[in-house]
Amino acid sequence: MRSYYSNLSLFRIILACFVFYEHVYALAGGSGWHIPIMAVPSFLGISGYLVLESINSSPSWRHFAEKRIRRIVPALTASLLLCWALLGFQALVGSVVVWATGSLVFPDGQKNFALWSLAWEEVAYTGLIILWGIGAYKNAFWIWICLVLSIVLAAFLSYLPPHQRIILFLFPAFFVGNLLYIYRNEALRVHPLIPWLALVLLWQWGDTPGGQLFGGVLVAVVQPLAIVWAGMAGAQIIPVRYPDLSYGIYVYHLPVIFFILNSGWVSGPHQTLAVAVPLVLALSALSWYLLEKPAIYWRRSGRSFA
Repeated sequence: MRSYYSNLSLFRIILACFVFYEHVYALAGGSGWHIPIMAVPSFLGISGYLVLESINSSPSWRHFAEKRIRRIVPALTASLLLCWALLGFQALVGSVVVWATGSLVFPDGQKNFALWSLAWEEVAYTGLIILWGIGAYKNAFWIWICLVLSIVLAAFLSYLPPHQRIILFLFPAFFVGNLLYIYRNEALRVHPLIPWLALVLLWQWGDTPGGQLFGGVLVAVVQPLAIVWAGMAGAQIIPVRYPDLSYGIYVYHLPVIFFILNSGWVSGPHQTLAVAVPLVLALSALSWYLLEKPAIYWRRSGRSFA
């Protein structure tokens, strides 16, 4: 049985909202508050922790892979259909291309370009299955080696443009999450306020000169470390279960933003946010209760795929 981490669920929702917010201001114009958090690498850090726990509790890698498919595919499919319905067939094609190539191919025109990260998350899951299969997770040394190599690669290629460099930041974050799971017993021994203090101290670190070293890759290590540690070992803010809307917010927000901007209903980012937020939250809630949750808890032979 997997553990439930209330703070990690909350952080995923907050990170999805950060991405939503940044995209509204990027597409609708204007300048909003700069969020000093690498949201997508932090997502991967959380995933690195949770999916290692998931495969550890799975009877086989096939069972783990099926759980991942059931978590990803329903809302992904719905987001592509939504993109088609709101923006047209060309937007659907562009969204599929961005998802399938991890944004290495980036067609012109409107599309759900947020899907780029899902491709690399799936690559990370595949790598986890391979490392699990060869026994690498039985010795933390090999995961430390993977972390160091991923940092070196990202630093060596720091000359790449930001939209390509961010891809290389995902893998150090993922291995940080893995290592926090491996050392979870040690990480849980601290006072529950200490991880929160670390998170507050590291929140702004990305904007300092130290955060810019090696092309910024160290931020993709430090921030996921602080977020995952506070999520699994910090004092719980909301110690009850609640709907996990994070994935829905992430995959549905761009088609809604583009549709609102195309309609001419609003002008500027503030009005766009005012209209988009309730629509995206409603879509995410419907998606959770009608698609995602039923898929996650689908039972076969009496066994849950949660």
